[in-house]
Amino acid sequence: MLQKNSVVGDLDKNFKIIEKSYKKCVSHDCDFFLTTELFLTGYPPQDLILRNDFLKEIQIYKKKIMALTKNKNSILLLNIPERNNNQIFNTLFLFKNGSTIYKKNKSVLPNYGVFDEKRYFNRENSKISDFKYKNKKIRFLICEELWSENLMINSNKNIDYLICINASPYEIKKHDMRKKIVARNAKFLKTNVIYLNYIGCQDELVFDGGSFVMNKNAKIIYQSEFFKESETIINIEKITNKKITKISDDTQLQIYFALIRSLQSYMKNNNFKKSIIGLSGGIDSALCLMIAVDALKSQNVKCFYLPTIYNSMKSQRDAYKLAKNLNVEIDTMSIEMLRKKINSELKPFFHNKTKDVTEENIQSRLRGLLLMSISNKFNSLLITTGNKSELAIGYSTLYGDMCGGFSLIKDLYKTQVYELSKWRNTIIPDFCSFKQKGLIPESIILKEPSAELKLNQKDEDSLPKYSVLDKILELIIDKNYDLQSIKRYGFNEKLIKKVWNMLKNAEFKRYQSAIGPKISSMSFDKERRFPITNKFKI
Repeated sequence: MLQKNSVVGDLDKNFKIIEKSYKKCVSHDCDFFLTTELFLTGYPPQDLILRNDFLKEIQIYKKKIMALTKNKNSILLLNIPERNNNQIFNTLFLFKNGSTIYKKNKSVLPNYGVFDEKRYFNRENSKISDFKYKNKKIRFLICEELWSENLMINSNKNIDYLICINASPYEIKKHDMRKKIVARNAKFLKTNVIYLNYIGCQDELVFDGGSFVMNKNAKIIYQSEFFKESETIINIEKITNKKITKISDDTQLQIYFALIRSLQSYMKNNNFKKSIIGLSGGIDSALCLMIAVDALKSQNVKCFYLPTIYNSMKSQRDAYKLAKNLNVEIDTMSIEMLRKKINSELKPFFHNKTKDVTEENIQSRLRGLLLMSISNKFNSLLITTGNKSELAIGYSTLYGDMCGGFSLIKDLYKTQVYELSKWRNTIIPDFCSFKQKGLIPESIILKEPSAELKLNQKDEDSLPKYSVLDKILELIIDKNYDLQSIKRYGFNEKLIKKVWNMLKNAEFKRYQSAIGPKISSMSFDKERRFPITNKFKI
């Protein structure tokens, strides 16, 4: 079972991973060598699939992989996009002795959430044919096929093994759903199930691995690690006493690991060695810095504090204390003179206009300008520090604090940011660089959140309490509830409509926001797609 990370479009690198691992498989006289869904291309390849040159290159590497099996007894499983009669299919192959011994096309194409496979693939309409090997019947499924009740009900129940290859991205509690679905199949078919899942990250998607084997009684008898690459040799007939990797029920641990892996992968695959963060002394940038240091180590992260007259000395002390705790270099660039200069230049044009959010946004945009300049000059990834609550209602500045290449916590509501920060202050995960507790100063966690764009400004001067706001946002965004359903939770109708309007009016900002790791069931990048021009009211 190959639970390893492949890179989208890097067919040569991905081929070499297969080649090296398959040789190990052969040396141990394994029956099967299993790879995950679309491993050779990386997942998801998106519109690369629609390019003729990409499809041709896939065929070149398909032949190379097939050749690996010549005069070998170990059967190699490969899943690739395959064109046939001007149609493209998601095709699973079994290779042995330099030839194809089994082939099937994916019959159930997911077209929801982050998946849009109907854009790329044609579906196979024929019935599933099982593979016979050493007097055993083996059924191969490709990801979404496992979730289809119709496919299961209408197929032959008389099989010995079910093998399912997957590219199932992480989200909170996703593994519980996988186990439930696999258990349903195991019990119905009365068979052992091998569930092999993709590992690694691609843009906003995080793949957590966690491959496992479940017996016909729906008991997991082998479990691979989460968020870690592995090569595993399994004797399914003798696996009952195999040590099972402990599955942590700590949701915060899973989220934190997902964010770390996402940042590491994005940096590596896009050729960044260093990162920078604008540190404000607030909770969002504090958590981003904590994650960045745990992921990249202190020497690869640099911070900048960019104050005006509206930034308190307390915020500056907190920012510098955090940087010191994490052994991160921090510099101050005052933007006060620039703020005054720009306001002076705009004064003739703003004559007789009352000061409003326009002047506040100038400060944020100056910070974005300076941080992006440093990012460009030193090829350092600027980590954007906005959270899901702010992004949802537009409490952020386009071309200001939204500037950056990677929005690390964009799928975490503000209340989740506090929860995760408190958790990291009390827990030391073994995969983190810093082996200390209490690194985020308590003063940052306890202070009232503020953008500090005007005197004595507080977020809740213009926003509902985050405990209220986040719950309403969750019901609108994640649950897709209507007005009456939300009211049943005890929220005021006027407030619900206000939040809806803020959400709707900020759509144009989200279209221009940096990507960031998906950890919820309804992230903003691909799962929730609303028109910018939209007059619908709840």
